[in-house]
Amino acid sequence: MSVLVIVQGTPNPERAEQMKQYQSGAGPIVAKHGGELVARGTGIEGLAGHHKWTVGAVLRFPDLAAVHAWHNDPDYQKIIPIRTQAYQDLEITVFQE
Repeated sequence: MSVLVIVQGTPNPERAEQMKQYQSGAGPIVAKHGGELVARGTGIEGLAGHHKWTVGAVLRFPDLAAVHAWHNDPDYQKIIPIRTQAYQDLEITVFQE
């Protein structure tokens, strides 16, 4: 069974360059571990919960081991500080499909 990674966040509007840098670096690392971008979008409304995320993405990986390999990849670890700068708030959740 595949595993979904749900990414929801609010980008820092003053850090658009960091966001571009993070996205261009993250994509190849996701693919390296068998992950694929399923969907990406802009938040338009919250139906429940206290967050109104402005962006979101869904990634699919073949299994949980691939998710851990992606997130622990030394190349990905190097760009996490850029991700931290790019977002005001961020939540990443993993679900078994």
